[in-house]
Amino acid sequence: MRIVQVLTRGDVLGGAQSHVRELSVELLRLGHEVTVITGAPGIFTRRLRLVGVPSIQVRNLVRPLRPHLDLAALVELGLAFRRLKPDLVCAHTAKAGSLARAAARLHHIPSVYTPHGWAMFDRASLKPKPLYSWTENLAGRLGSRVINVCEFERTLAQQFRVCPAKKLEVVHNGIAEIGLVRERPVDAHPPLIVMVARFAAQKDHATLLSALSGLLAMEWRLLLVGEGKLEPQVASQIAALGLGGRVRILPLETNVARLLMTAQIFVLATNFEALPISILEAMRAGLPVVATDVGGIPESVRHEETGLLARRGDVPGLREALARLIADPGLRVALGFAGQRLWRAQFTAGTMAARTVEVYQRALAVS
Repeated sequence: MRIVQVLTRGDVLGGAQSHVRELSVELLRLGHEVTVITGAPGIFTRRLRLVGVPSIQVRNLVRPLRPHLDLAALVELGLAFRRLKPDLVCAHTAKAGSLARAAARLHHIPSVYTPHGWAMFDRASLKPKPLYSWTENLAGRLGSRVINVCEFERTLAQQFRVCPAKKLEVVHNGIAEIGLVRERPVDAHPPLIVMVARFAAQKDHATLLSALSGLLAMEWRLLLVGEGKLEPQVASQIAALGLGGRVRILPLETNVARLLMTAQIFVLATNFEALPISILEAMRAGLPVVATDVGGIPESVRHEETGLLARRGDVPGLREALARLIADPGLRVALGFAGQRLWRAQFTAGTMAARTVEVYQRALAVS
């Protein structure tokens, strides 16, 4: 197949970007032709080049609602599709999802959409946003299939009738095997805790830091990997809680895969998610995961089996989960081993690509 992947931003490295990179590499390995189209280029498009995935820029494809730029982006996408002649257009995230599906329909090309979290809801309260809901329902008529990255997202789509139920598919995120060897055992003491997340309202660094501030009698260190406009606020909280000697912030360019091979615990405190790539990376590394019980997270982090879950914003609950793992090296090893086994069984890049190709074939069959 000749496949075009479209997503709005090439200048950030979030879950959608990681998904598209992993999927594109696997599709190329399977013998398909893949080109990625983004708006502004940056860290993501540079990483695509490193793994041999071609990309092109649509200059007017931007995240905010800008009618004149959106119309220009629609034209640019149509011109790119005419030049690339894809068998299938695969759109990711809300803005690119709407424009790419519209351009594909205008050029009689089948399309598949992956939302990576439905933008039509306030994702913390799950209350619908009227304008986004109308847009998603309209765009839902344009494509052949919708791929949700977790069952939680498919349930939401069915509940709000985004598109006909027969169009809704689930393919869990997946990541590739790597050749790294663990540099420090999971039962090592004192444990190194790692959280990989943007400094943005979606992520809940505040609850994590408050939880850890109550564990100063225990030995541990925390590394936060990420960037974003809320980084100064997080840094201020670290200082205010007296955690400066325990907590460090590392840049997004950090080699996360290698870092996780030195860590003993992974944590993701968050307000909403679909199926986070960062958790799968931790499972691949054999780490126990402490995470917030939201969205599709319980589909990978099985409480008391592959990790521990706490309610959103629950400082005492998160503190208790972290304290258990800090104090019990054997529990860390057991949960981490179970998580790594589950990743191999369900969340590899190869499994994701194989199931995605099956969806692509169904999309082409009904076009």
